[in-house]
Amino acid sequence: MIYFDSKNRNDKKPFGAVSQNTELFLHIKVTEGRLMQSAFLVVAKDKEEELFIQGTGETGDSGDEHFYFTWRPDEIGLYFYYFLVRDGDGNTEQTDRFQITIYKRNFETPAWLKGGIMYQIFPDRFARSLSYLPPIINKEYVLREDWGGMPYYLPDEQGIVRNHDFFGGNLCGITEKLDYFLQLGVTVLYLNPIFEAYSNHRYDTADYKKIDPMLGTEEDFVNLCREAESRGIRMILDGVFNHTGSDSIYFNKSGRYPEVGAYQSKDSKYSSWYTFLEYPEVYEAWWGIDTLPSVRETDPSFLDYIIRDENSVINHWLHCGASGYRLDVADELPDLFLEELRTTVKINDREGAVIGEVWEDASNKISYGQRRKYLLGDQLDSVMNYPLKDALIDYLIYEKNGLKLESLIDNLWENYPKPVFTALMNILGTHDTPRIRTLLTESCADEFEARQRLFLALLIQFFLPGIPCIYYGDEWGMQGGRDPFNRQCFNEKTGDQETFRFYKRLIAFRKRISGLRELEYQPRYSEGSFYSFYRMGERERMVIAVNSGSEDHILDFTLTNQERLKDFFISGSVSFETDHSFRIKANSGIAVYIGS
Repeated sequence: MIYFDSKNRNDKKPFGAVSQNTELFLHIKVTEGRLMQSAFLVVAKDKEEELFIQGTGETGDSGDEHFYFTWRPDEIGLYFYYFLVRDGDGNTEQTDRFQITIYKRNFETPAWLKGGIMYQIFPDRFARSLSYLPPIINKEYVLREDWGGMPYYLPDEQGIVRNHDFFGGNLCGITEKLDYFLQLGVTVLYLNPIFEAYSNHRYDTADYKKIDPMLGTEEDFVNLCREAESRGIRMILDGVFNHTGSDSIYFNKSGRYPEVGAYQSKDSKYSSWYTFLEYPEVYEAWWGIDTLPSVRETDPSFLDYIIRDENSVINHWLHCGASGYRLDVADELPDLFLEELRTTVKINDREGAVIGEVWEDASNKISYGQRRKYLLGDQLDSVMNYPLKDALIDYLIYEKNGLKLESLIDNLWENYPKPVFTALMNILGTHDTPRIRTLLTESCADEFEARQRLFLALLIQFFLPGIPCIYYGDEWGMQGGRDPFNRQCFNEKTGDQETFRFYKRLIAFRKRISGLRELEYQPRYSEGSFYSFYRMGERERMVIAVNSGSEDHILDFTLTNQERLKDFFISGSVSFETDHSFRIKANSGIAVYIGS
């Protein structure tokens, strides 16, 4: 039997993903009852040829055999490795394969993502300022006066959902709410698309270089960035670069724009952006949706327009005050495009951020038959942490298995480069998913239980490494299923006051942990419905523990002679069991801050 634990520093050091040219030390123990003649570490960069590294062996006091290996990978990439042992008769045994990510030397991600708080805004539904009146626009649309009404979602007589009703949220409205964000503790605003488009969701871009007139002007955006920066708040924009709208200056299928679009003429300066199968009616489109024609992202003209030109789309909005981009459907953006985009962002601002929409483990993702290179140091700084969201929902609603949750988080901890793991965009929901409160309400006995389970999710979300992201209105317990019900109008006057108070208390407590972003994640102990983890530093540490089940759990926080309990934050029913332990009852949790 071969024993190896990739998460145990006695078996593998350093832990997890490492930068190129880092020397790795690995160890296995063999308990077979017969002498092994040789042992090999077998390594391959993804699907390339295997490299065999022979280990040095020794026999332990108990008769077990130990083999030691060293390996120094000099090329970045995703590697897989296993161990193979052979006895004197030529019989062999091998382990399962393990993954290791080797990333670029000196790879860094923005410091402000680590320990900050992000807030996601769907612009049409967040805040409407009467100081801005949109012009009359030459398109079919409905400007709603019933703020908070149900968005249109039924197909019209042609069977099409138009997404053409607007509630009038605008950039000036967001600017007027900046003090609200400041008081809440928000440090980053992530805006869903704000560029001119036909629809209210604006993922069908009509003009990348123009603010949608329903939202305001470029001057309004510059002022929003300036006012936000004065409060220590950064701005992240949604970059939708895999497709445009069919109703756009680039494609111009409806003929609303004066420029000649690719649909209108093969001689259009934009025609090389698109792939026509039968000109002009049949063309490649995102998921076959003909209002979203796909672009050829590596077309030189498109690269120039979006990235390379002095006044490219990327450069223009960074110069206006944005601090980076969240990239829509990053799986469908080629390596070249991602690499050039990140380079351009970093030339503008070394602390600029590039965050990808990736729904799976981004370290080993395969899309369209190709292994992706998101996290190796040349493409993305961070990704949306959908795996965590899914695992939290599973833990709170379905299996309620603390060990399963721990395993998922530990896998991300091991697979992701540390610069990424500490900057992950940790979400509970987005514009693409049902709201977390709705999922909990539908699965719990009553609103009290749903609220208490939400608070457990927040304890985990806000104290794991990375930046917790609040989907607008979640802090007030907003509810809503899938699109468009998860995109209704923000209104704190009708919100859940108890939920909002919890968010404010939790964020205030988090801010008191001044060195939180420097504290290292460590798994602690989980069983049944109980889950806990550490954040560890040289002179201070935190213990976070939650109980999603019905049985009480005891949390021991034994202190050394130099330590003291500096602060703690309780959700639900938690009490002192002894002078160094807490009793955590059903649907309850605690964050304990310990220091010298």
